[in-house]
Amino acid sequence: MGAYMGQRIIDKAYTYDYVLSRRPDLKPGIDTYLIAEGYEHLITEEV
Repeated sequence: MGAYMGQRIIDKAYTYDYVLSRRPDLKPGIDTYLIAEGYEHLITEEV
């Protein structure tokens, strides 16, 4: 599920912050996928 949501973030269907606000349990998988695909710039941290 983390890889799927990571791809949806890459496709700009969802933002990183929105997905993590709804499913914080997916953060490790999403982060791993975005880094592996070269999209680590999409990883943001809410303050």
